[in-house]
Formats: sequence, C-alpha cells, structure tokens
Amino acid sequence: MASRLIERLDRAIATATDPLQREHLKAERAGALARLGLLADARFALGGLRTQNQRHRDALLGAWIHLVDGLIDHFESIAPGAVDKFQRAYALAESDRQAPMQALASAWLANCAFNASDLPALTRHVTNALTLAEPDHHAARARVGLVLADAYRCAGDDATSQDWYLRSRAHASADGDSSMISVMLHNISSMRSGQIALDDAFGRADLDLARKALLEAESTANYDWGTGVASLSALVPVIRAQFLMVLGRFDAAAQLFDGHLDRARQEGLAYREPRLLADRAWCHVRLGHVAEALADARAAEAGVRQQQDPDDRAATYARLAMIHRHGGREAVAAALQQRADEALAEHLASQAATRRALDQTLANL
Repeated sequence: MASRLIERLDRAIATATDPLQREHLKAERAGALARLGLLADARFALGGLRTQNQRHRDALLGAWIHLVDGLIDHFESIAPGAVDKFQRAYALAESDRQAPMQALASAWLANCAFNASDLPALTRHVTNALTLAEPDHHAARARVGLVLADAYRCAGDDATSQDWYLRSRAHASADGDSSMISVMLHNISSMRSGQIALDDAFGRADLDLARKALLEAESTANYDWGTGVASLSALVPVIRAQFLMVLGRFDAAAQLFDGHLDRARQEGLAYREPRLLADRAWCHVRLGHVAEALADARAAEAGVRQQQDPDDRAATYARLAMIHRHGGREAVAAALQQRADEALAEHLASQAATRRALDQTLANL
C-alpha cells in the first residue's frame, strides 16, 4: 500500500499516549482504507471501533463510526444510505461542538447531494464545509474542493472547475491522500467521456480530444495500480469503452462493455445504465450483431425516462435515434431525436442554474 496518509496514521497510532486519541486515529485510518477500496479491512476496523466505543461512549468516536460506515457504503456502490450515516456523523459532532468533524461530514454530504443532483442541499453543505473547515483541514477541504470542481465542470464552467481541482489536489497532496487524487482523476475522465460521448450521439464529436482523453483514462488506471487504489475498479474500463466507441473501435468497445458493465452497475453506475446500454447497442449495430443490438436498444429505451440527469437522457435518446436512423426507420428516429433535443435543452438550462447557484454561494462566503 503506497498511501502516505496510511503511513502517517500508522506512525501517529503507534506513538499516541491517550487511548481515546488512538481510537480517533484508528477511525481516520479505517476511513482511509474504505476510500482506497479496501472494504473488508475497513469493515474489520469498524467492528473494533464499535467495540471500543461501548467502553468510551465518546461523541466524536461515535461520529467517526457513522462516517466510516457511510464511506464503506459509498465506495462499495455509491449507496444512497450513506447520506443518513453522514448526517448522523454531523449531528453527533454538532452536539459535541466538534467543528472539524462537522466540516468533514458536511463535505461528504455535499458529495452525496451532488450525486443526487440536489442543488439546494449541495449549496447548503458546501457552505457548512467551507465555513467550518480550517485552512489546514486538508481532508475536508480536498473533498469539498473536488465537489465544487465536479459541479462546475458539470455546469460547463471549465475554468472555475480547473481552479477547484487544483485546490483540491493541493490539499490531498498535503495530506498524502492518494485515494483522493485517484477519485479526482476518475471524475475528470468520467465527465470528459460523458461530454465526448454526448457530442458523438449528436454527431459532433471531437476525435482528437477523444484520443487524448483515452490516453488520460489509461494513465488513471496506471495511477491506481501504482498507489494501491482498488475502489471503483470498473469505472475506467467503461470510460475507455465510451472513448473507443467514439473513435470507431467498436469491437474493442463492445468487449469492454461486456466485461465491465455488470460490475459498474454494482459500483453505482446503475443510474446511467440505459445510456451505456444504448452505447453498447450502437457498437453491436456497427458490428452487425443484430440480436445483441436489438436487446440493448430495447433495454435502453425502457429505462431512459428513469435517468435523473437530462444529459444522460439526451445522450440515450440521441444514440437510439442514431440506431433507428441507421436501420432506415426515419419516423422513429425523428421522434427520438426530438426527445433528445428537449433533454439537451433541459441540460443546458440546468447548467446555467447550477452556475448561478454556485457563484452566489461562494460570493456569500
């Protein structure tokens, strides 16, 4: 394991003289294990923390236990139940006036709000995290910085997004947190693949950008291998599949989708599954795999309305329109394209609203 954060915590645990402080450090270490994707180790450590807190009855240790429990849920499958656990961590920390834990829990709540596309909750938790976190509270500031970077990137403001990515990376580096840097690289690559695949579904992909982004995705996989990060292992292959599809390498893309789509669903990408199925269907169409293309297209069309994000719906409808247009079903393709255009307009309006809300939140701070 190459994480400097784990090494630092191990040294601190070994030299701690106060028993309760030692448990707090062990809890922080358990959270770091969860974020590295070492979930069995994190669960084992969590069991020990719960046993210790039956004796200590300490509010901060209780808050850590809820936070670690939420992190395990989140890094196993981006489970929505993590929100309740982060909220309990925040409430216990607030009752004991533990501002650093309040800031950290708020940062994770902001992360969950972003994933749920809950803009009011996002701005509320970002405000809490940035207000409560001291300048050297690297864990909280790295996490909330990444949330803001991702939110601005999704909102189409790449310049502001890049500024927050740099801030987040600086805090993660200061903390020796390789898993944080890994997540940042994954998120950048995932958002880039989403945008490039969306453009491709509307017939305006930038192939040079797709080639560069494919190399960056492979670099992210190499970073994970070098630092021991095991979380979200199916994300990079699915991202690579989208880039390969855009570049016309349909056979390689279909193989990656086939090999990793089920695992990606388990790791939290179920909300995007119709879109990915539509992409795989397009690969099968171009490869002449009629039965496979038909099965994926039907599944994608059945699930497209349940996708919460309008850009996912736009990409799915547009890809399905391409498939029907390729088969000569012009009337069906036109109806699907109209839905794609409507979802894209909704996406652009959502981006503008998000930019306004984030700008106002940060201005108030």
